[in-house]
Amino acid sequence: MQIKKKEVQNKIYQGAMEVFKENGYRGATMKEISKKSKVPIGNIYRYYENKEVLFDDIVFELYSTLKYNHIHEDLKKISSDLNQKPRVFLNNYINLATSKPMEFFILFDSSAGTKYENFLEELVEIRWEKYLAHKRKSGVKDENIDEDFIMILMKSAITSIIDICKKYSNNEKLLRYYLIKFDYFFRSDIGDKLKEVSFHTKN
Repeated sequence: MQIKKKEVQNKIYQGAMEVFKENGYRGATMKEISKKSKVPIGNIYRYYENKEVLFDDIVFELYSTLKYNHIHEDLKKISSDLNQKPRVFLNNYINLATSKPMEFFILFDSSAGTKYENFLEELVEIRWEKYLAHKRKSGVKDENIDEDFIMILMKSAITSIIDICKKYSNNEKLLRYYLIKFDYFFRSDIGDKLKEVSFHTKN
């Protein structure tokens, strides 16, 4: 009996992912999820009170893991060896994107109207706080550094990582290659790059 319940719940889960991916959270209905999963709508409500609870079931684990990954990211300077293994931060992205490709897409592209819709901004804010803490710890005092520009770079970096993960989630080899390549290009000698553009001011 327990196995049967699990099978039904998995059918609902899989059908809901397809509907959320195709229509987004706002456009999804329990009726459409019932049709896609081939589970009577009354039966769906035995497992999920509403589509919000169902959406939570699909993305919450991924959301929590990614958030934890960013909170514990190591901002130290990376190696110049492009053949190295990806740092733990990127390796976690690789594992999550390849093991939960649909959930990954839904979290970032289909969550408008949910408490997750500003998740990208949450990740940028976490990285920003880590940058400020790193700056204080290392005693960096450079008044020429444009912090608005750094915020733009951070958002671009995180967005690029997410886009690479979505595009290559079905090919771990390419995903790993492009993430390491991007990480090296973006983060190596970042201090020198910022100094090179510091003569451009907002005034």
